[in-house]
Amino acid sequence: MELDEFKTHWNTIQDNELQKQKISQQKLEQIIMNATETLSQLQAKSIYWKSVGKITTRMFIGVLTVVLLITLIKDFFSYNTFGGIMLSIAYFAVMVVYCVVTMWVYKKQEKIFTIYNSSNVKESLKQTINAFKRFYLMFNGIYLVLYPAFYYAIIKELITYWHPSVQTIVITLTVVTVLSLAGGHWYYEVKFFKKLRLLEANLADLEDMQPA
Repeated sequence: MELDEFKTHWNTIQDNELQKQKISQQKLEQIIMNATETLSQLQAKSIYWKSVGKITTRMFIGVLTVVLLITLIKDFFSYNTFGGIMLSIAYFAVMVVYCVVTMWVYKKQEKIFTIYNSSNVKESLKQTINAFKRFYLMFNGIYLVLYPAFYYAIIKELITYWHPSVQTIVITLTVVTVLSLAGGHWYYEVKFFKKLRLLEANLADLEDMQPA
């Protein structure tokens, strides 16, 4: 009788363990599905903005090219100094650099969400989360320098009817740079960091799971 009770108890333990393994497998599949869906949404957003950025950047560079040619022709016929002509070219070059860097940033962001590998979910999520956080720091560092240069070039070359003092220019550049960075942060918080927190929750669930 004691042997039968032992067999029954052992079978119960095995059934419970199998059930735990089944639940763990189901949970793992759910995590993979959630992570894949979240990453797909993030990648889709990145691809969309890269496409929009490519179109608007090409249009902006086209307009800049026309404006630059008109400016050079006007400077030539008005006998503007060589230094003034080179300064105009430098301002336009700054705006073109801004466009090129922006397109590079869009491509860099898109690649972050393509490193996911369903055969190693935990490691893939770690790499994706860490890569995006590094990208975001790099993003703010780049535009902290690029925004003031870009806006200064616009003020000096495209808003020719405005002749502000140095102090006014400094204040203006500071305000528009802060607003641009704040607007970018708000966008990333709403569209990306909320999704990123979902990925972090998926990763935490994976790390808490006991191997089946």
